[in-house]
This record gives sequence, C-alpha cells and structure tokens, in this order.
Amino acid sequence: MCLVIATTSMFWFGYRATREWQRSTIEADDIRAKNLLTVVVAALERDMKGAQARVLLPFNRAILNTSLPYDLADRFAGSFARYPYVESFFHCVISTTGETTTYVFNRADRPPGWDSSRGADDPYPVLVRRDPAAMEPIVAFARAQAPSGARFVTFEHAIGDVRHQTVAHLLYSGEVGIRLFATVGFTVNLDWVRRHYFNDFIRDMRDIIEDPALEIEIVDDSGRTVAASTDGLKPGAPSRAFPLLFADAVVVTRARSAERVPEWSVRVSVGDDAALAAASRGATRTLALLVVAGVIAIVALALTVRAARAAAELATLQSEFVSAVSHEMKTPLSLITLASDTLANGRYDSSTTIKDYGELLAKEARQLTRLIDNVLCYARLHDSAARSIVEPVDILDLVEESVNRFRPQLNAHTFDLQLQLPLEVPAVQVDRSMLQHAIDNLIDNAVKHGEAGRQLAVRAFADKDWVHIQVADGGQGIPADEIPRIFDKFYRGTGAKQRGSGLGLAIVHRIVHEQGGRITVKTEVGKGTMVDISFPVSKVQSAGTAA
Repeated sequence: MCLVIATTSMFWFGYRATREWQRSTIEADDIRAKNLLTVVVAALERDMKGAQARVLLPFNRAILNTSLPYDLADRFAGSFARYPYVESFFHCVISTTGETTTYVFNRADRPPGWDSSRGADDPYPVLVRRDPAAMEPIVAFARAQAPSGARFVTFEHAIGDVRHQTVAHLLYSGEVGIRLFATVGFTVNLDWVRRHYFNDFIRDMRDIIEDPALEIEIVDDSGRTVAASTDGLKPGAPSRAFPLLFADAVVVTRARSAERVPEWSVRVSVGDDAALAAASRGATRTLALLVVAGVIAIVALALTVRAARAAAELATLQSEFVSAVSHEMKTPLSLITLASDTLANGRYDSSTTIKDYGELLAKEARQLTRLIDNVLCYARLHDSAARSIVEPVDILDLVEESVNRFRPQLNAHTFDLQLQLPLEVPAVQVDRSMLQHAIDNLIDNAVKHGEAGRQLAVRAFADKDWVHIQVADGGQGIPADEIPRIFDKFYRGTGAKQRGSGLGLAIVHRIVHEQGGRITVKTEVGKGTMVDISFPVSKVQSAGTAA
C-alpha cells in the first residue's frame, strides 16, 4: 500500500512537473518571440529612417556650394548601395531671381520608368539627369512648402501610374529674410518596396539571427501579407505596428496634412507545432519512466529546466548583439565594396583620387576592425568559461602602445595630443589584454566625440594606493541627463554624430570593475569630457617598496 501511495505520488508530481515544463517551454518561446520582434522592428525602422538621417540631414549650404553634380553623384552612389529602397535623389538650386536648376541622380541598376536614356555600356552606378520633365511637379511641390518654414517634408504622389513617396530637405538662406535656396531629397518607389524591399529585409534578418525557427511576416494596413518567410505564422504570434514612412516622423512635416501615413505591422514567431508535438510525446514517455525510476526522471527534469533557462539567456544576449551590430557592420562593408569596385573598374587615373579612395578603405577597415574587436571583447566578458590572466602590469607601456596605434588617425585629423607620462608608476595586478582594450576604447571614444575641439590629453600618474589613467577630449561634453546612461550597453548620446555600436564605454566599465578598479567621468557641456580609470597598486609591488 505504501509503495502504491509512493508511486502514485511520484507519478502525480511528475505529471505536474512535466506539464509545467511544457508550459514554460511555450512561455519561453513567446518571450523569445517578443524579444526578437523588438529587434526586428528596431532594425526595420532604423533602416527606413537611414537615408533621411544619414544622407539628407548633413546637407548644408557649404556642401552644396562646393559640390559639382558629379561630386554629388559620388556621394549618392554609396547611399544607393546602403539604402536599396531609394530610387532617385534630386537636388534643386533656386537663384535669387527665382530661376531653378534641378539635377536628378538615378540608380543605374534600377532606373525609374521615366528614364529610358541610359547607355548600355555605362559602368557608373549613378545616372545624372538635368531638369527632367517627369520630376518637375515633385520638385515644385517640395519648393511650395517653403512658406511653412518646414525643414523636412514628405508626401506621396504618382509618376505615371507608379506611386512614390518623397522626402525632401528644404535649405533656407537668411540673406534677405528667409529664402529657400535649395532642396535635396529622394523618391521611393512604393510598388518596388512592396514587391522586393521587405522580402530582402526578412532574408537579411534571418541570416543575421541564424535561427531556423524564426519566422517573420510583414502585413499592410489592409491586413494583406506583403512579405513572409513562411506560408503562415502560428496563431497568436506577437505583432507590432510601424508607419510606412521612409523618414523620422518626429522631424518631418506631412506636406498634405490630410494624408494618413499607412500603419503596417510586423509579426514574429519562433518554434512550430511539430516541435511542441514532439515535446508532448517526450513528456508522455517521461511520465512512464517516472513510474519505474522517479529519481532519474527528476534529475532529467532539472537538467531540462536548466537547459531551457540557458536557451532563454542565450536568446536575450543574441538579441542585444543583433540590434546594435547588424546595422553598423553594413555601413563600412558597403563603403569598402563601393570604393573597391570603383578602383577595380579603373574609373580614376589621378593619384590623388586613388589615394583618397585608399584612405577611405583604410578608415572603414579600421572602423570595422574596432567594431569586431568590441564584439569579441563583449562576448568574452559575458563568457563564464573565459579565464583572465592576472599579472603585474606596467601601465605606461600599455598607454604608450595605445596612443601610438591612434597616432596616424590623430595626425590625419590634426589633433593636439598632450601625452603626460611619468618616468615610472607602480605596477597593477590586472589582465593585460583586457586593460589594453579598455585604454584603446577610451582613446577611440575621445577621438570620435572630441573631433570638434581636436584636442586629446592622455595622462598617467599614481597616488598612495592607486594608479590612474586619464583620457580627456575637447568635444561638446555630455548633457547632465545623459550621464547616468553612458555605461549602458548600446547607448549612444542624442547628439552623437560619429558611427559606433555603443559598446565602448560599456566594455570599459565592465573591464575596470572586473579587474578591481574604479571609473569616474567629469564633463562640462561645450568644453569636453575626462574619463579616469584607476587600479589599486599591486600588493607585490607595495611589499617590495616597503621592504
């Protein structure tokens, strides 16, 4: 009787535990799907805003006055490679007498329907057209928004029977009141976007995330599926809406206020019914085994729960990597590809131009190397199996090595470098390679954000118990409300102009604390920022000095 009661009790507890395991598996899939949905939507919105934020926003009067049409064509060529949804860029200059000159820059690989005059043997990726009739109504409508004082406007229109969306940057002159002197913008073929853009985006996201169970679906405002990685997502998959707007809705003005921006949505799911059915069959077999050997089943259940938690943690870490790195890697790769193709085609014979392209390749390669180094370092910091090699280290050698690595970049940007190193400082007990990476990130961060002041000060010194390394720049400083977040992973300040993953200071903060050090930041808006990292003097060094 006692055996029956014990067996029945074991079976009941096993049954409950197994059912809970099934439920937790489903919940873990739901949480993972929501996390991946956040990543996918963030990547989609960032890409859709990219052309406006990274191509149109930097334009000003100085750039337009010093750029010939073919200079602009070179500028737009890289943008075509990075943002496939852009069909044409346009640039219109308005003289003080009201005369206008418009240049339109079309894709050579996918010219708009109205442009049929391309030469078949033209290898250049951009087609330049002056005052094309098809674009006159669009440019004129954009210029007509000047009385509103808007900086960015967007509107939809038709060219022939093809719907387009236009985003335009209106540039004003203050010579006589406020006068519109130029317009720069781009057009998006909405039919092409529906047929190709979202399918390509889904494929890229699946390749980046590398999860065969990930399924993504894009649905338009009428509920029709525009693009999907499978025939149908399982019911109840989480979804999130996004505006079909290729610009930042916060800074653009709708030229036709009555126009409603279509709200499309993204749906994401992970796992499938077959996997859940297999899990159910496994649970039944496990229950049968529990009747015979309960202890083995309990141990197996514990291991299963542990594996499920590890998988959930891995999914969270993966989503953090994807959200910050996927977009940043594309930009240098696109520029490297464009510059390499241009040189390979022999388009330029001038040694100066070839040198400029070579410097561009080197710059983007350094940017990509720095990003990869940060990703690998970040992965190592979060790898519980990775071991630190702690040893007495002379920080003067590390500081000097880091500064020398950045000297070419500092010289190229005419930085005023102030390096203050004493003859010697006490050794510190740290992992040499990790500290070197922290110093490199501090200098890289100072160079990026201190380019406006072009000043860099690197100093090392020791007090009674601590050895300090200070890196200061002459940049714009950090606003007080952003200081608490500067060590957050993937956080970038609102005024950040340079590309970056947002991992630099987060990595420095993690390394310093894991090595038993301290980090402090002093900043003043408009004058610059100083970061101080310090480590306790090595006990071996202190004992030797005392003896």
